[in-house]
Amino acid sequence: MSSSHILIIGGGIGGLTVAQGLRKKGIPFTLFERDASPAARAQGYRLRIAGGGAEAIQECIDEKLWALFENTCAESKPMGSRFSALDLQPLEDPFPGAHPGVRPGQGPPEMKAGSSIGGMQAPEGGFKSYAVDRTILRSLLLLDQEENIQFGKTFTHYEITPGGVTAFFDDGTSKQGTFLIGADGMFSPVRKQLLPNLRYVDTGSRVIFGKTPLNPEILARLAPGALSGMSVIREPNVLALFLETIQFPNDAAVESAGKLSRTEDYIYWALCGNATALGGSDSEFQSLSAEAATELTLKVSEHWHPSVRCLFELQDVAQTAPLRLASAKPERPEWNPSARVTLIGDAIHGMMPLGGSGANCALVDAALLVRLISEKGICEEMARSYIDEMWSYALPLIQRSGAGAQKILGFKGFENATEI
Repeated sequence: MSSSHILIIGGGIGGLTVAQGLRKKGIPFTLFERDASPAARAQGYRLRIAGGGAEAIQECIDEKLWALFENTCAESKPMGSRFSALDLQPLEDPFPGAHPGVRPGQGPPEMKAGSSIGGMQAPEGGFKSYAVDRTILRSLLLLDQEENIQFGKTFTHYEITPGGVTAFFDDGTSKQGTFLIGADGMFSPVRKQLLPNLRYVDTGSRVIFGKTPLNPEILARLAPGALSGMSVIREPNVLALFLETIQFPNDAAVESAGKLSRTEDYIYWALCGNATALGGSDSEFQSLSAEAATELTLKVSEHWHPSVRCLFELQDVAQTAPLRLASAKPERPEWNPSARVTLIGDAIHGMMPLGGSGANCALVDAALLVRLISEKGICEEMARSYIDEMWSYALPLIQRSGAGAQKILGFKGFENATEI
């Protein structure tokens, strides 16, 4: 493997986990990220790493980083309260008829001992589960590999060469390698070139996510029932608000000897609705600034109970961002495996953020691909083995997230969705 050089397009948690895995195996690589820096934009909310995701991270990073990962996780909490945004009246089930495995924020279903995913066997007691801040996780995965990561590199296309593959960037530069991994997200340029006929669908759902500092003022004003765990607050048939207090038993800055930023407790939240509820065209919604997205949360919650609306009044504006929910279809596309290019995570099986499966799927992809590259080398057999195994767990999760979105977000089903 000494003559191999892997090119990774995309510096999200999937791409960075691949990078860590390759570093651990001693396989040369370069990762290219379009953002100018790790802090260029809001990185989202907390993640529930479960269903094999934690084992995938542990497989790809060294013992020192794994200890840091465990010590910088937030406290795990059970499902919290469910009540009306208008009058705080309890809701027995805010999503009657939802798929039994789907409860937003709770992560994918626990997998019992003996089950497996991505070639990993669940230990006795099942796979582990962790509450993780996405920004902290991404920062942790950046550690010890800065020399192999280039920021401000926007990928445009690749070319297959007799000896490998060349990646091209919008600044006029290029890089040669033996294998290219597209980890470049839901609207992946790598996928558009590799699988031009594979189309994702617009689910018709939108989310504004953000963070509110957990300080004495919000504790005094917020409905007490919202502080007990992952809570669901609904304006029936219009909007759904998911929120959870994120509290860290340890300070990441202290645990990492200053390599990671100081951790502050907060409330993470996601305001979900359809285009009618959140207004504006798709392009207008996607281009909302943090300030405009903040104003929209305040506008749509004008008639909500004050002890709920205060969550938006006290939000950290810089951390607020809009997200249009797209998804892959739950069907395997025609794809002849290439010994030069492949895809992981949202770039190939993007799914709606219900049940926490998307991030965990990307992590399992990363560990599986690194393992196969290490065992088989860069060849079509490796690429085919990866694709076959990846689809075996990704397709059911896409289907499950879609079923949950039909009940929770009003998704009309894949057969009625518009391709994008």
